[in-house]
Amino acid sequence: MTTGDRRDDQPEPIAAAECRATTAQGRSTTLEEYETIFGAVDDGVVLLDVERTAGERTFRYRRVNPAYETITGLTDTTVSGKTPTAVFGEETAAVLTDRYDACVEQETPIEYETTLSLPAGQRTIETKLTPTVTDGTVEQLVGIVRDVTEQTTAACELGRSRDLLEKAEQLAAVGGWEFDLRTNELRWTDGTREIFEVDDEYEPTLADAVEFYHPADQDRIRSFVETCRNAGEPYDVVLRAITAEGNERLVHTVGEAVVDCGETIALRGAIRDVTEQKGRERELQLFQKAVEQAGHGIVITDREGTIEYVNPAYERDSGYSRAEAVGLNPRIVKSGKHDERFYGKLWETILDGEVWEHELINRRKSGELYHVEQTIAPITDADGETTHFVAIESDITEQRLRGQRLSVLNRILRHNIRNGMNVIEGNATRLRDVSDADERDDAITAIEDQAAELLKISADAAAVRDLFQREHDADVTCDVAAMLSRLATDFDEQYSDADITVSPSESVVANADDRLETAIRTAVDNAVTHVDRPVPEIDVEATLSEGTETGDWVDITIADNGPGIPTQERPMVEHESETQLVHGTGLELWHIYWVAKSFGGEMRIDDNDPRGSIVTIRIPAAT
Repeated sequence: MTTGDRRDDQPEPIAAAECRATTAQGRSTTLEEYETIFGAVDDGVVLLDVERTAGERTFRYRRVNPAYETITGLTDTTVSGKTPTAVFGEETAAVLTDRYDACVEQETPIEYETTLSLPAGQRTIETKLTPTVTDGTVEQLVGIVRDVTEQTTAACELGRSRDLLEKAEQLAAVGGWEFDLRTNELRWTDGTREIFEVDDEYEPTLADAVEFYHPADQDRIRSFVETCRNAGEPYDVVLRAITAEGNERLVHTVGEAVVDCGETIALRGAIRDVTEQKGRERELQLFQKAVEQAGHGIVITDREGTIEYVNPAYERDSGYSRAEAVGLNPRIVKSGKHDERFYGKLWETILDGEVWEHELINRRKSGELYHVEQTIAPITDADGETTHFVAIESDITEQRLRGQRLSVLNRILRHNIRNGMNVIEGNATRLRDVSDADERDDAITAIEDQAAELLKISADAAAVRDLFQREHDADVTCDVAAMLSRLATDFDEQYSDADITVSPSESVVANADDRLETAIRTAVDNAVTHVDRPVPEIDVEATLSEGTETGDWVDITIADNGPGIPTQERPMVEHESETQLVHGTGLELWHIYWVAKSFGGEMRIDDNDPRGSIVTIRIPAAT
């Protein structure tokens, strides 16, 4: 999305903060923009890498933040690069590894509490573990850690029940359960019965309850319950369940032990149906992947004019990485080709809550101009207020150039070749009837001239074909001064009857390849051919336009003292298209124009003083 300079009475389009946070889930946590947050949050943060070797899964701690060090007494140096066994010992590592494995296999966040022997003492640690999935594989785990020792040791059975109920409420739990280990009696609340679609009279056993889970998850729920019963370890997982009616559900279930005088007497827990929530999460993940993998560039900005998100396609088209673009204004790709009226209309449209669609010219980070079809739409909140803007744009540069080439070549084939063949055919007919030698010579000369013109058109068309078959390498540069010095010698030999002055400036380097030389030769030849003076005067000069609003350009001008570019051809180039009434007589100007465009530049035609034309080839300066 490209905006003009901001007006005092206008906000800049920009993108949703929450969208940036959402779409950034897959980004590396070592990016500079997260370092401040990583070091400042009160909760402990631990990052783990998931390594796979010969089918074996290994967890290795990557980093911990200062808050984690305060909570546990374990420093980043102590744990970085080490396995759980190396940090905590085999017994504790076995418990932690079970949690890590569960998170990897489920590919969903889990929460749990663990009592650990730490440099800070015996502490009860509550952890929320979240997997980072890349290309369908869990590559990292992110743990958010809190010290809940004081709450745990101070709580009695009633307090623990209250905590569990509060947690269930936070989870929007709609069901509860309790298993009395002294009587082996399992009790369900009405909410749990509703989730599993059983009637009010149904009295389940523990074995019955397990059977309500998906066969693939039954061993897991048994393991969680046994660990909770024998080791006092709480669990917090999302599992698949199959109701009495045969409907498959995703359920979020939590459980913990109830202890009386050091003895576990019961297990209690809460459960809720998260099928719809998980469905929405999957849809969101699919949407995120679609945005990331979309072929169109996507930009989201906030109301203050700051870019908060760009997708990989935008990075590719603009040349700006996400890290470079985020935090800046969309005017980083402003080309200077659109005036304030253009941007005023843009703002008038989107601030009225309408969608704006237009074709415009942007400028890549490398300096090249490129054409995009862009759509900008406002994003509104629940109250209908515009809060953000999203722009979707498609790079149509190559598409436009292909369309121009086909149109021009079609015109050449239809018009110039047809007219030339009519001349040849007419003069061939004359040869059958004329006996006068002069008339015969005139007819033969006309045929030869037209044949030469058709051969020239063929050569020009071949050059155009070659131009479009080659791709521009953005890393290739051209020393324009050295090239013009070499061309000056060639021009002296090739155009001995012309006065051609070549003035290369010092240290002019352009982002172009050898096709630039071809375009300059074409422009000089075109000028010499059409000059109507006894001595054609041609001036070729290269200058560096530094410090313009849109960056640095190299301008190569070819000025002549001829009659000027025909009136019908100037609008053709200025408007970048031909019509039935406005078209050129050949391919020379189009060839020069297309070369300039292939480098992300442009061609301009001006009047020379006192007569003649100035053709300017403007291309990006090498960076």
